[in-house]
Amino acid sequence: MAEREIQEQLTELRQKMDLILEYVSVQNQKREEIDDFVEDAGIIIKDVVKQTSVILEKSQVELDHVDLPSMLIRLLQNLGTFQEMFEMMESASDFMKDVTPIMHQVGLDAVNKMNELDSKGYFEYIRELGNFVDKWIQVFTKDDLVRLQGNLENIAGIVRNLSDPELMKGLNNMTLALGSVKPDDKLDDKSLFGLFKQLNSPEVRKSLSYALRLVKAMKT
Repeated sequence: MAEREIQEQLTELRQKMDLILEYVSVQNQKREEIDDFVEDAGIIIKDVVKQTSVILEKSQVELDHVDLPSMLIRLLQNLGTFQEMFEMMESASDFMKDVTPIMHQVGLDAVNKMNELDSKGYFEYIRELGNFVDKWIQVFTKDDLVRLQGNLENIAGIVRNLSDPELMKGLNNMTLALGSVKPDDKLDDKSLFGLFKQLNSPEVRKSLSYALRLVKAMKT
């Protein structure tokens, strides 16, 4: 019985030793991997430093090796700031991805609207309006503008009267008549008797009466 217990204890001890040896083997393997990584990283860092030194030398940039550790420390201290900056850049990139189609559509709409305005002659109208303003400035001098300012009250009255529909209708008829009725030697070469005969027309008498009242009103 005692031999069996001893045998079991030895078996259990061997199992524990095997576990310990396996753990030690794993740790040794990890340490070797870390050593290999450190060795490889050292080679890479040396190569990077060498290449960086060559690039800086070609670019005529002087780097003080004494200040390099402090620069690395400051870089590590500001990793949070760099992370925030990268997050902002990612947000800006996402924003540009979202807004680019919108801006593209806005650009297309603007181009289409400009083409529409151009086809309707808006730009030609604006160009001719600019030419009109240039010629108006050449004709209408600064002194004319000063005199115009002195008559703003009368001008305001004229504009106010132009808002009367009846007055505008009469002015429109007058301009149409001036544009359509032209002097004619045959029609206008009438005798005094012919003129007196036309005075019998109610329309002529009303027009003459209105003209006389208009002249009288303008003199008052």
